[in-house]
Amino acid sequence: MSEQKQTRAAKGEGTFFQTADGKWRGYVPVDGKRKYFSASNKAEAARKRRALLNQRDNGHLVAGKVPTLGAWLDHWMNVTSTDRRDSTNGIYGIYIEKYIKPKLGSKRIDKLTMDDLELFYAGMAADKKSGSTQRQAHSIIRAALKHAVWRGHVGRNVAALVKPPQRAKPNTTTMSEADVAAVHKALIGDRFQARWHMSLDLGLRPGEAIALEWKHVDFENKTITVEQEILQIVGKGAQLEHATKTKAGGRVIAAPPRIMEMLKETRQNQMIERAEKGSDWKLWEPDGQPHAWCFTRADGTPLRPTADAKEWKALLVRAGVPHTRRYTARHTAASMAISAGADVVSVADMMGHSSPALTLSVYTHAVEERKRSLADLIETRHMEQEAKQE
Repeated sequence: MSEQKQTRAAKGEGTFFQTADGKWRGYVPVDGKRKYFSASNKAEAARKRRALLNQRDNGHLVAGKVPTLGAWLDHWMNVTSTDRRDSTNGIYGIYIEKYIKPKLGSKRIDKLTMDDLELFYAGMAADKKSGSTQRQAHSIIRAALKHAVWRGHVGRNVAALVKPPQRAKPNTTTMSEADVAAVHKALIGDRFQARWHMSLDLGLRPGEAIALEWKHVDFENKTITVEQEILQIVGKGAQLEHATKTKAGGRVIAAPPRIMEMLKETRQNQMIERAEKGSDWKLWEPDGQPHAWCFTRADGTPLRPTADAKEWKALLVRAGVPHTRRYTARHTAASMAISAGADVVSVADMMGHSSPALTLSVYTHAVEERKRSLADLIETRHMEQEAKQE
C-alpha cells in the first residue's frame, strides 16, 4: 500500500504514516532493525511510537520475531545442555514437558507477564504440587529468560521480578536409634554391609556410595574420597557423573576403623570372586574407561541405582523396620553426629554441604535436641554442686 501522509521525527526516533486504506503504520529503530506497529488513527500512532521509544530506551524492546516460551525452552535446553549434568537435564526436561509447556508454552516470551507466572504457580499449588516443585519450575523459567535477555529476544526477565514460590521444608526424616540398631544387626554378614554404613554412618548420598572405587579408599590414612556419582537418568539409564551434586560434595572423609575393616573384607571377598570368575567377571565401563567398583555382585555386576534401591528395601524388611527412602540413611547420619556432639562445621564437611548454615537449616531438629541436652547437662551439674554444699 502506498503512503498517504507521513509524520517525520528526529533521527533515530522512527516515524509513522497513513496508508491508502486510512489506517496508520509506523516503526521504531531497534539495534539496526525496525519494530513495526499499527494504529487506527494519528493520535494512537503517536502514542504507540512514544511507548515503543520508552521501552527501547529502557532496554525492554527488541526487534525481530519473538519465540514462544515453549520454543525458547527447547532452544535453551539444547544450547546450554553442556552447562548442566545429565541428571539435571533429565529433571529439567520433565518439568518443561509436564508442567511448563502445557500452561505457558504457547505464550510469546515478550508477552509473558508477572501475572501469567503468578497464576501459573497458583495453579500448581491448586493441583497439590509441592512448594519445591513450584520453585523448580520457576527456576527453570527464570534461567531460560535470563538467556533470552542476553540474546536480545526480550528486554527484561519477568521471572526475576516475581516472588519465587515458597520453599518447601526439607524432608529430613530420620531413623530412630532402635531402627538403626536393628538395621546394623541385619547387616552383619551382608554382602553390602560396608555400602550401607557409608550412608548410615558417613552420610554419603546413594549415588556417591555406589560410585566408590577402590582408588577412593585409602586404607593407610583411613579416608574415603567422594568425587563422583552414579545416577539414574531419564531415558538413559544408569550414568556415571564425574562430579558430585555440588562443588562442596567433592570431599575426603575420615572413616572409623570398623568401616575400614568392612571395606577390607569386601575387597578380599571380591578378589576371590573375581579370580574364580576369570574372564566371566562382568565389567561396567559407562565412560569407556576401566573401573574397579567397590560394591559388586558375585559376578562383578556393580550396584546401580535401581538395584541399590531394591537392596535397601530388602534390608529394611529383614531388619523389621518401616520402609523409608535411601536418603533417610544420609539424614540419619547427620542427625546422629550432631546429637553425639559433633560440631556443625565438621558435619557439614562430612555431608558435603556448601556451608554450615545449610546444615543448620536442614537439621534444625537435631541442633535443638543438642541444645536441650546441653541445658539438661548444665542443670545436672548445678544440682550436683548444690548437693555437695549441703
